[in-house]
Amino acid sequence: MNSQHSKVLTAGVLTAAALLGGAGVAAAAGPVTGTGTGSGAHGVPAQTVIHFAHGATSASVSGKVGPEEDDRYVFDAKAGQTAHIHLARSTSAQTWTLVGPSGPAVHDAHSPRQSDFTYRLPESGRYYVDIVSTRPSSYRLDLSIPTTKPTTGKPAAQPDKPVVAEATKIDFAPGRTSATVTAKVGPRDRAAYTFAAKAGQRARIQLDGSGTGTFTLIAPDGTPLHTTHSRNQRDVTVTLPASGLYRVDLADDVHAGSQQLTLSVR
Repeated sequence: MNSQHSKVLTAGVLTAAALLGGAGVAAAAGPVTGTGTGSGAHGVPAQTVIHFAHGATSASVSGKVGPEEDDRYVFDAKAGQTAHIHLARSTSAQTWTLVGPSGPAVHDAHSPRQSDFTYRLPESGRYYVDIVSTRPSSYRLDLSIPTTKPTTGKPAAQPDKPVVAEATKIDFAPGRTSATVTAKVGPRDRAAYTFAAKAGQRARIQLDGSGTGTFTLIAPDGTPLHTTHSRNQRDVTVTLPASGLYRVDLADDVHAGSQQLTLSVR
């Protein structure tokens, strides 16, 4: 489904120092139109940059999203800053994902805190927020990042932070364009893999195992191409947007067991 829906950006009113060296107001302060093309097998959704007004440390966006639609927002931040995200949604069928510059997702559709989430950002760069819903819905997303100096010593515990697995590189045998790996995953176990590919190649990912298994595909620049809330988790083909190292994270928040991943790149 390719439907058009609108997104509105409004600057926050906090008067602390500028977040990232004087970031300006968003270039389009009025309604912004997204494509709602979905993610994964449906294509990479259009993205809207969240800017903070000069002297502000918060901003708000609002819009509508429905089945097979994906509203994506991005924001830039520095390592050590703390981001607070508040989502006012019209239905519990609406969920969101937060992915860091190098992945994997630190908040997804299975995270219990869908209304309020606070997270200390581990690295500098661009972060991605994807909002989806299984039925037509509206939302208002408030993002605030106070300008506090990074503290020394042991960092505070992070709520709802999932297990992050160390990635294993998938190399194809000479003359082959596909490979299969098997991993044990569960509510507290993750598996991660990386593979090298070139811009324009098509990657096909097939997942076989528990019906509740999911995966995330992250591009070299941190862009999420497929997430745990994408409808198709069994057999997905994606045209790769850039050359470099891609990352695949496997998860199963319901059952513990084996998942078989077959990767083909042509």
